[in-house]
Amino acid sequence: MKRWLAVVSGLLGLVALNLAQQEPKSVIDFEREDHGWFVLPGADGKVERTSNERDVKSGKYALVYTYTVAQGKFNAIVRLEPESWAQGFRFWVKTDRPTMLVFIVSEEGGERWQVPFWCGHNEWQRVTLALSDFIPTDDSQPQNGKLDMDRAEGIGILDAGALFAATPEAAAFFGEMRGTRLLWLDDFEFLSKAPPRTPNKDILDDFQRDYLMWFATQGVRIRPEAGGMQVEYKQEFPWLLAVGRPLPKGALAEAKGLIITLQVKNATTLAVVLEEEDGERWMASRAVGGEDKPETLRLEWSAFTLTDDTKGKGNGKLVPARVKLLSLIDMGVITGEAQPANRWLVRAVKLEH
Repeated sequence: MKRWLAVVSGLLGLVALNLAQQEPKSVIDFEREDHGWFVLPGADGKVERTSNERDVKSGKYALVYTYTVAQGKFNAIVRLEPESWAQGFRFWVKTDRPTMLVFIVSEEGGERWQVPFWCGHNEWQRVTLALSDFIPTDDSQPQNGKLDMDRAEGIGILDAGALFAATPEAAAFFGEMRGTRLLWLDDFEFLSKAPPRTPNKDILDDFQRDYLMWFATQGVRIRPEAGGMQVEYKQEFPWLLAVGRPLPKGALAEAKGLIITLQVKNATTLAVVLEEEDGERWMASRAVGGEDKPETLRLEWSAFTLTDDTKGKGNGKLVPARVKLLSLIDMGVITGEAQPANRWLVRAVKLEH
């Protein structure tokens, strides 16, 4: 009898040890009503589950957020009490129009952390986020310089593109964006292990993640592809064909210039534009494309000149630490030297130190 009890006790011990070693797991698949997501109080729209097969990534249900884009309206959904053990997040998201979304984590004391990512037109996009991907929002003052899930109060997804696109001047860049919009969310997962990242102070973007932190103007399609960002457009008439990447505060502070590696199918002139916090824009342009191989552009800050339309907005001196936006523009289309149809593969954007 004692021997039998000892065997049972040993087996129970092994079971307990195995359970303790199992990684925690939490997946919200929206198959049940109690998914916990709701519209941010004060924001516009409604959330509900959908069983439309075209709008469900897996299973029978997904979440759909319906909202109206208009000037002065805020569009976001949130969920409270996220898992404190989470080291990252993974989910599938889709929007009925291309837009820049932002994933936000709110901590106790008002700290907010964000990751912007692009979502194309009616295409399911997988997004995998590590805690190290997050940067503080402009109005936050982090206490310890990092996102702390032990202090997290809520998570949310904001349509940042809608905030800008609703302004009258935005139509020239993004087309008419006002009106009813849809966002779908499915298979939201809290990750117990951080997705792999390789920190490198010399790399601004190596496109190794499954999402893009860039946005595109009307008529330009962008998506992750083969360790790079594919940029593609085919327009009937000339247009401002560009991609842009919002930069964390001070991202270029210690750099002496940019190194951009890309492959452009048809020959054109590419403009690299830097926009500062005060509205000044600085531009350098280079002839690119026409060869079936990647090329590397090296641009020191001295190569950039102030654009005529922003003269007088600042002190007339490029201050890299104040640059908030990096853009790549097909200037050949604007000047009429190139056709408004092309394909790029941007492989890396690095910092020259």
